[in-house]
Amino acid sequence: MTRLVASDKGVRGIDVQTPNGTHSYNTDRKGIINVENPKHVAQMKSEGFFEASLMGPTTNGSVIGYTCIECGFGSFFRKCGRCGTENKDTLRDGEI
Repeated sequence: MTRLVASDKGVRGIDVQTPNGTHSYNTDRKGIINVENPKHVAQMKSEGFFEASLMGPTTNGSVIGYTCIECGFGSFFRKCGRCGTENKDTLRDGEI
């Protein structure tokens, strides 16, 4: 499942084109849309949506968190919450 956020706080939902018509996605109270279909994710990203990172910077180059070596998902945990791969980075000062 991918969690997406619109670039504008006023967006409350989006309709995605499917072979059978449209599929509606609505935001939750935090403004996040949970999407399971990868094709819908691609369509939404092309419309300006981006993946949610609720815990601050977790991308490559940041000092905080880890980036999954398989799927690129950012997290504060070594084990990826999306695909389950465990990051084997060396421990930093203060880590167990």
